[in-house]
Amino acid sequence: MSTRFIHHYIFIVGSSWLINPTISVRFSNFSLCSVRFPCIHLPISSHPETLYNGRLPLLNPAVSAKTLAFQSKEKKNMGSNEDVRISVKPGVTGGSFMVRGTAVLTNVPANITVTPVNDGSVFVGANATSSSSRHVFNLGTLQVHRLVCLFRFKIWWMIPCFGTSGGDIPAETQMLLLEVENKFYVLILPVLDGQFRTSLQGTPDNELEFCIESGDPDVQTTKIKEPVFVNSGNNPFKLIRNSIKILEKHKGTFKHIDNKQKPEHIDWFGWNTWDAFYCNVDPEGIKDGLENFSKGGCPPKLLTIDEGWQNIFPSYEENPTGELSRLINLEENTKFKGSKLDKSGKNLRDFIKTIKQIYGLKYVYIWHAMAGYWGGVLPESEVMKKYNPKIQPVVQSPGNLTHVVCSTLDNIQEKGIGLIDPSKIRDFYHDFHSYQASCGVDGVKVDVQSVLELLGAGYGGRVSLTKSYLGALEDSVTETFKSNNLICSMSLNTDFLYSTKKAAAARATEDFMPNEPTFQTLHVAAAAFNSLLIGEIIVPDWDMFYSDHITAEFHGAARALSGSAVYVSDKPGSHDFDIIKKLVLPDGSILRARYAGRPTRDCLFNDPVTDGKSLLKIWNLNKLSGVIGVFNCQRAGIWPPIKGSIYMPAPGSGIPISGIVSAGDVDALEEVAGENWRGHCAVYACLSGSLKTMLKDAKFQVALEHLKCEVFTVSPIRAFSEDLRFAPIGLLDMYNSGGAVEAMDSENKSSECKIKVRIRGCGRFGAYSNKKPKCCSMNEKDEEFIYNPIDGLVTVKVEGEYSSREMVFVY
Repeated sequence: MSTRFIHHYIFIVGSSWLINPTISVRFSNFSLCSVRFPCIHLPISSHPETLYNGRLPLLNPAVSAKTLAFQSKEKKNMGSNEDVRISVKPGVTGGSFMVRGTAVLTNVPANITVTPVNDGSVFVGANATSSSSRHVFNLGTLQVHRLVCLFRFKIWWMIPCFGTSGGDIPAETQMLLLEVENKFYVLILPVLDGQFRTSLQGTPDNELEFCIESGDPDVQTTKIKEPVFVNSGNNPFKLIRNSIKILEKHKGTFKHIDNKQKPEHIDWFGWNTWDAFYCNVDPEGIKDGLENFSKGGCPPKLLTIDEGWQNIFPSYEENPTGELSRLINLEENTKFKGSKLDKSGKNLRDFIKTIKQIYGLKYVYIWHAMAGYWGGVLPESEVMKKYNPKIQPVVQSPGNLTHVVCSTLDNIQEKGIGLIDPSKIRDFYHDFHSYQASCGVDGVKVDVQSVLELLGAGYGGRVSLTKSYLGALEDSVTETFKSNNLICSMSLNTDFLYSTKKAAAARATEDFMPNEPTFQTLHVAAAAFNSLLIGEIIVPDWDMFYSDHITAEFHGAARALSGSAVYVSDKPGSHDFDIIKKLVLPDGSILRARYAGRPTRDCLFNDPVTDGKSLLKIWNLNKLSGVIGVFNCQRAGIWPPIKGSIYMPAPGSGIPISGIVSAGDVDALEEVAGENWRGHCAVYACLSGSLKTMLKDAKFQVALEHLKCEVFTVSPIRAFSEDLRFAPIGLLDMYNSGGAVEAMDSENKSSECKIKVRIRGCGRFGAYSNKKPKCCSMNEKDEEFIYNPIDGLVTVKVEGEYSSREMVFVY
């Protein structure tokens, strides 16, 4: 590449213009390089614009942290419209951590180090005076920036927290997003660095600290170079996405969701046995449940046999006091063997074969814990001895102990885990999964994963142990089941997130817990906020729910736009098929949105559960439209969720809460709008059945009582001629209507225009049209339609169970 001359650059430094300093220059499609230009100081009064023909690339005193785009006056061998970008990375100046010319942290200690990565991102590290397996470093003072963070309130699970200063940041924070002066966003991610795992925490003096720990007293350090990643951007969603991709490339320890094979089950309706039976699951109950779903016209295609099928000691029947049980072999227990199977055969293999044949199941998944069972495996078992297990004591991190200590850890803390030798864990998973596959099992849900962080002593630490187990698990699943059919659960620590190279689905939040009335809104809010981070690494699984529950519509609408699998845990005979049919097509498939559902930009820093005034809005994309869910999560719970907690509603809690909605809340709507889109949208409200047209930035008000919701399909209006405007909406009676629209094309002739829409599913199809079509056909057969000239809604009744069909509107 060569270029004859590039414009001069002017930076304000104090009371002078600093012209052409050392800068980082990026030529599009070329690598970043540092260039030293001749430097001239001019007083501001010298009017430098007269020297540069009136062209001022920048007149902003904060330029030292701005990214500029400009074009050269004359170029050779660069092609037309090539961009040249200047990037000034964050760093410490005068005791302040500067990002884009703004002090994000002040009083930064001298032992803090900054290492550039690329594109304006850096790693922040520190040096200590003594060696230890755990260090806490002060990063500086954080104040006056709106923030949202994701922290682990239990060893297994994350929830969001909101504030404006360092003192608002809890221990075990795994993501921190700042809004800086309402201008840009700063993302701070504690990550893995070698054998050390990092978390953030605040102090009462508003200091931001980071903690590194190995989990093994023998793994120590005095310096850490890359524990905290910092990046900035103008769009929070792109910032998080780009940052995870930078980390993926730089660290090489995990993969972005775009680079993983997604499990097959996520596009099909499922039934999980947990809340239906808990550990009392048996073949008779499973068959009863499947029979009831079939009679209701909604047979699941995925069955997950959750906890309760394994051989453990003490057994389920022998353990009324809740002793810590351990796995004793790889086979099913007596509930799934012998005479108890009735006419379904002699064992698990026969049972699964029978229910697949009778009920049309595509996938049967089965549950197990990361260490085999909650207490691991029984070292005295003859079957288990080949894996060299031993009882390993557990050691909790001080950060975990500052929050809710899960009661399930009490027995584990007292008696330890029967831990398989990491050198034998591949053999264990291979043997375990091979037996399951021989029984007709298609995949696994693997629970209790974060327990590994407690067991790292003597094994190189928590990160090393997690990588050994997780790598073995991922390889075993793909090799044994011939697909990436793995659901990870109780795994929301960064040990897992930044070590997973294959696992592509994981639970996003704590259990649904149908009997805890104060957990319901927290469940939805936590899943949405957690998806900001985990949605870039895995497909967030928003968990099962009851279709026959006071909050069923609230949960159902949330699942529809979550981008995740949809499955219920109904007890046999307890179903609301009207709710299920808004989520599931007759063939058992679902209208899954493209990405992880996340809070809209204007909701990121508002607490939708306890501030008493904010609605939660969640956005996602389909192939040709966007979707926005609006939820009133207020006055129904408090953070963190604690069993038995009582929340007293505020006075006047029956009064609806109002909020503002805009088509532009779908952050990436331009991705699906097509060329020459003029910004007009058709907005359809699923539950009220109303249709409006508006510009993308226009706003309208929504008022909802607590535990109520509404779902809006946002379809960009395309211009097909000078006087024809059209926007497909989708299946009007589904929560995610637009998920039914697969593609759209048109044929323009002098005498007529044909708009072709490919859809899947059946029911009432709707579209916006500014004029009445002449006719409508489906698969070349004429169809009746209704046109409402007031709102422009065209509706067509779509019958049959075709997986895909083409609808043609003629004008």
